[in-house]
This record gives sequence, structure tokens and C-alpha cells, in this order.
Amino acid sequence: MIIYGVLTSPIVLGVKPDLCATCNVAGPHVIVRRVRWVEIFFIPVMPIWMSHRLVCSNCGAETKLGFRQVRRALRSGKLPLPHRAKFKDYADALWNDNQRRPAEAEFDAVEKNPKRSGWNLYLKAWPVLVVVLIAAVAFWPRTTEVPPPRTAHDCWIADGGLAGCRMFDGTMVGDPVGTPTTCYFVEPLPTGDYSLSCKD
Repeated sequence: MIIYGVLTSPIVLGVKPDLCATCNVAGPHVIVRRVRWVEIFFIPVMPIWMSHRLVCSNCGAETKLGFRQVRRALRSGKLPLPHRAKFKDYADALWNDNQRRPAEAEFDAVEKNPKRSGWNLYLKAWPVLVVVLIAAVAFWPRTTEVPPPRTAHDCWIADGGLAGCRMFDGTMVGDPVGTPTTCYFVEPLPTGDYSLSCKD
């Protein structure tokens, strides 16, 4: 019986301040990577889908992000987004409260998550594991069939050929005439055109 299924693992990559377009609250937003894995016997074996989202910590609304966009943001520490429709209202409200008008670029700063989950490590290590597995299968020592050991038999040579040999059960194949010698072969005695290793 094969147990298989699909597992989705969320990875928190970082956090940034932003103005949510759904709840209009300025607060922390989480950059999340979701990876969908095919699993066999509850072991994730292959990633088949990946997406990135910016999630509002207040209402849970999600904004889709691109892979390169997130990668660039984690390297540079900034994630600039398109103009926010409600930013002018937010800036006016802040000005009325404390006479400070913010710039939209203040929402660009990204703080990278130093403790990403084990899923992130597994996702990075997965291509290496695949290469190691392929190499192990390709270079795994193959068992070669070892021929059975040849054993010594009492034989006789006459007229330049093998006249007869005694088998282990005491039976004779051929005739015990001529010069005695010891030949090495695996029983039964070969027939047809053959050659044996014998002592002179």
C-alpha cells in the first residue's frame, strides 16, 4: 500500500511595515513563502508549487509577490510596492495628529527573519539530496554473479585427450586409462568442445 498526498509548508521569510489595502491599518506585514510538496509515506519528496505573499498581521489579507521580487527584497532590505490607494488619507491623518507627513518609501524596509523554519533548509537542500540520490543509484556497486568454485577431480589422459574422470559421488565418466592427473572443473563434466585446467 502506497500512502501519498500533498503537503503545504509555510515559511516566514521576513516582516515589513505597510498600509493594508483591505483594513487600512498601517502595521507589520509578514512575507510568507508557501511550498507545496508531494509526499510519500508522509515524507515530502518533491516541491511542485511555490508562491510568495505579503500578509497583513491585522486582518490576514494577502498580496501576491513575485519570486524575484522577494529575493531582491531579502538581499537589499527593501521591498518597494506600487502606490497605495489609501496612502494620502493615511498621510493626512498622521499630519493632523502630529504634524508629520510620512513618505511612502518608509514602508519599503524589510527585516529578514533570521530563524526560518526547517522547511526552508529542506527546500534549499532538496536539489543537493536529489543529486546525491541520483549519483548513489548510478554508481551503486552492482552484484556480479560469481561462478561456483572449480574443484579438483581425479582424471586420466590418454592419446593426448581426456580419457575419463571420477566424480565426487564415485561414478566414472569415461575410462580410467592412461596417465593419471588432476583436473579442475564444476560438475557435471562439460560436454562438446571444452577445455579444462589440468596438472601436467
